[in-house]
Amino acid sequence: MNGYSMQKKSRLIVIFSVILLATTLFVSCTNTTETAKHQYSRDGDKTVRVGCLVSEEYFFYTEQLFYMSDSLSDSGYLSAFDIDLDKTDAKTVWKKICSNDTADNFRFESDSFYYFDTMDDGQKDSLLKSENVDLMLVFGTSAGVWLTQNADVIDYEYMVFGSADPISAGIVKDQNQRFNNKSFAHVDPGRIKRQLEFAYEISEFKSIGVVYEDSKAAYSYSGIGIVEELSKKYGFEIHRVNVDEPKSKDDYDRYYRELKAAYHSMLNDIDVLYITTGMIEDEKLPWLLSEVHKKKIITVAETSESQVEYGAMMHITMSDPKEEGQFAGQTLQEYFSGTPINKLNQVFMISPHIALNKTTIEKVGADVPMSVYLIADSIFQGEKHEE
Repeated sequence: MNGYSMQKKSRLIVIFSVILLATTLFVSCTNTTETAKHQYSRDGDKTVRVGCLVSEEYFFYTEQLFYMSDSLSDSGYLSAFDIDLDKTDAKTVWKKICSNDTADNFRFESDSFYYFDTMDDGQKDSLLKSENVDLMLVFGTSAGVWLTQNADVIDYEYMVFGSADPISAGIVKDQNQRFNNKSFAHVDPGRIKRQLEFAYEISEFKSIGVVYEDSKAAYSYSGIGIVEELSKKYGFEIHRVNVDEPKSKDDYDRYYRELKAAYHSMLNDIDVLYITTGMIEDEKLPWLLSEVHKKKIITVAETSESQVEYGAMMHITMSDPKEEGQFAGQTLQEYFSGTPINKLNQVFMISPHIALNKTTIEKVGADVPMSVYLIADSIFQGEKHEE
């Protein structure tokens, strides 16, 4: 092994070790509040009515909701329930939560559940003026941005979970500061940066391709601001194409055609493709990435390990619905116990995990050091296909 390879190996181990250590320190330092069971003391005898606003139907939000309820049931705030997460949606999980709360002074409202992407202007206006909730749980960037922009109109407080970068989205000012005293947002500093930093250490790419919708929310949750920041640091070029995300199930055919065409348009210009959208159904990835991999282009999945199982080359955990759902449950416990919403800790870093697809690595000819295989949490062979 030559000196450069040894140096590269050492850098990779150090970088991942620093990420892991920083995460451990953040978790230990930001989760020191131990909420006692059954301490329902918020605002004396007032019943806190809780609603739920979901940006769109997305498996991640559904799982977050369930694991939030799981955390609450472990602490005695809810009766435990079982549900098949592969065969349910966020609204069904919410109904289960509402029928299993156990306290007298907070209540999850069954009729106060909303999908933001299906609401018309009249429904949105009614929700802003609602007097039926005291706390709104919000999942996703677009709904969080909208509520923050209209915070001066609402009379209730709100918590935002499931936003990739709530700071760049304009939901909160930074890790500690809000734009108003009614809000909270989960912040995981560096979640996108750690993916791209690690990918760069492996390949030292000269150009990266990104495809995302031309909207403020998509710019944020696709991590484009971080891509631009790292472009200045490392000097790589960014090639970008905008494709509108699907608005309904009937719109997916159009979406996949345009996404495939967008990837094709970049083939001669990039050496890394950053797969930035969680709207892609995993089983479509082998078809979407076939030309990309033939051109020896490295593929980095932003949203989930399952994309690596279906052929993307690598992923470093950016989000985890179980860990983030449990954090949401812990945050609610503190809130129900009397902590003001603007005093709640917003920072929680999930544990980083590396997923690799060995077949794809060999297909694109990437020089991945053995040290990376040794610290990887998941290594997949082949491409899983639609059954």
